[in-house]
Amino acid sequence: MQTSLDKLVRPAFKLVFISDVATPQQIKFCNELQAYCDAKFLFYEAPERTRGSFWRIDLGSHCEVLDNVFFAKPGPLEYRYYAPGLIPRLEQFDPDVVMVGGFSRPSNFLAYRWARQNQKRTIVFTERSRDRAGNLRSNNLVWKLLRWLYRDVDMVVTSAEDIVPQFRDVFGFGDKVVAGRYAADLIAYFEHPLRRAKPAYTFLLANRMTEIYNPLGGLEIFAEIQRRYPASRLLMNSTGELGDTCRTKVRELGVTESVEFLTDIPSWAHLHEVYARSDVLLLPAHFSNGNFTILEAMASGMGIVISNQVLGTGKLIEDGVNGFSCAPNREAFVDRIERYINAPGLFERHASINRALVQPLSVEGTARFFAEIVCDRFGVLFAPAATFEGE
Repeated sequence: MQTSLDKLVRPAFKLVFISDVATPQQIKFCNELQAYCDAKFLFYEAPERTRGSFWRIDLGSHCEVLDNVFFAKPGPLEYRYYAPGLIPRLEQFDPDVVMVGGFSRPSNFLAYRWARQNQKRTIVFTERSRDRAGNLRSNNLVWKLLRWLYRDVDMVVTSAEDIVPQFRDVFGFGDKVVAGRYAADLIAYFEHPLRRAKPAYTFLLANRMTEIYNPLGGLEIFAEIQRRYPASRLLMNSTGELGDTCRTKVRELGVTESVEFLTDIPSWAHLHEVYARSDVLLLPAHFSNGNFTILEAMASGMGIVISNQVLGTGKLIEDGVNGFSCAPNREAFVDRIERYINAPGLFERHASINRALVQPLSVEGTARFFAEIVCDRFGVLFAPAATFEGE
């Protein structure tokens, strides 16, 4: 069915999105948005510090990393970016819509104020708000202040459906809140062959070695599987502050010959090959807002065993339906892994469900989805009757 979005003369409007890190997904998302609007993405930093050098791809003509950004370093002020050159870039581009990633970045607020003063539409894209212990934040003094500072924002887009109540009801943004999502770079993953029964399986701990993802617990889970099925192998993300601790753990568990740390991925274009080599994704996280690794594994057709503490994309996995979601402990994970081993037909059954689920979440699908959100909210402003084809 044709919508008003299909009839818009391109580009319908100019949009700038100010985001933390120049990840490949965001860059490709920006490129896909060109079909619907004149979009420019401005980033506070390149991906090497937090993701690794293989995450860097060509920025193209629509994206740029800002110069002279302060506080973009580990420590108490991590992610509290301040970029003195941001406002001149906004003035030069002169967008109709200014979208910022998160409420707490100083430069995001300055961009928001610039937009308000220049009668531009404003959007904040946000993940759920949790404290360091992983608990949902209440409407505390800080959030009362942020709600007041952003009191005139036009729209708040959350990164997942289940985040909407926190910003709509708890923080009081009301009907300004809309469920959104991150774009996922999935095309190559859909080409992977279906997993079949084999003498031994390869497991993947794809997430960084950081506390919330519980990599030490993941190693204990694998060690138990390897004890029962000695030919099993594990591929493991090689980045994160727990790297040395995890390498020591590998030696202590006696699985050195069975664990491969992924240190030599040559480029982003080769990342999907890691998934093609793997059979089952493991994510025994203590907490996660949701993760691209789940979407990538779903598109690849892998078996999936994740913690029931993974929110957002984690809620796409129903325990026993299209993967397994369980308590992040060794016993529960080993039990779910052995279900795949004992009934390998589950690989094909789960892949059939999961590939259909994630197809719309690709970069292309998300670009159209986002353009529809913006046009639904601001369409009259950017698309008066005179700009429609045939009218």
